[in-house]
Amino acid sequence: MTSFKLIPRAVALAVTTLVALSAQAASVQVLVTDADGKPVVDTVVLIEPAIKPLLKPAAAPVVIAQENLRFAPFLTVVPAGSTLRFLNRDSYDHHVRSVPSGPLGSMPAVKSFEMRLDAAESAPAPSGRVSEYGDDKPAPARTKKTGSSQADIKVETAGPIGLGCHLHASMRGQVYVTDTPWFAKTDENGIARIDNVPEGAAQLVLWHPDQLQDQPAQPVQVSAEALKATGKLNFVPRKRRGA
Repeated sequence: MTSFKLIPRAVALAVTTLVALSAQAASVQVLVTDADGKPVVDTVVLIEPAIKPLLKPAAAPVVIAQENLRFAPFLTVVPAGSTLRFLNRDSYDHHVRSVPSGPLGSMPAVKSFEMRLDAAESAPAPSGRVSEYGDDKPAPARTKKTGSSQADIKVETAGPIGLGCHLHASMRGQVYVTDTPWFAKTDENGIARIDNVPEGAAQLVLWHPDQLQDQPAQPVQVSAEALKATGKLNFVPRKRRGA
């Protein structure tokens, strides 16, 4: 008889995935508020079961655009193993680099990269703009295209990656790479919805780009019925324009 210990790790993970997915699945809705009780946009919400299944990366590259001197979307959440596609849609050159996350840069990026993206040939002429945090400046002049306006980066380690532009210091964005397939980010009402979560005990984990320390995990019990849960950050995030 073949011992279970001899089964390759990949096969064992596939078995645990099938077991998890064979259980009844439910939807989970989470309302996230700050320390003052107000809804928070752009909070990462993770459901982590006791047994982690085999993780599948995104089926296609996940696009993060540079548009109107902003990263769009501001926050992108992807499963580990996925490919990020950075695309410059502005009429002037941009730069993309990984930077630490958090207001004090206390969370190192789990992936290091740096590249320059040329202006998009089809983009309209530049005009004034409003940055994420209100430090407005005139838009730069159009530059000559010499290379590519897009680049792909594969991310394989779970954790945060801050985004910056060396050419335009006010541009900031955020990527969070997750090792669970059950994830979402909150909308403008502070609500995140996650479907097809297998029933059983799990941990509800929150992460926000402005946090200084990890948020305490919250135990939840997922059943066949839809679950509504609440989560509260232990701080008040700074306000971003357009958020």
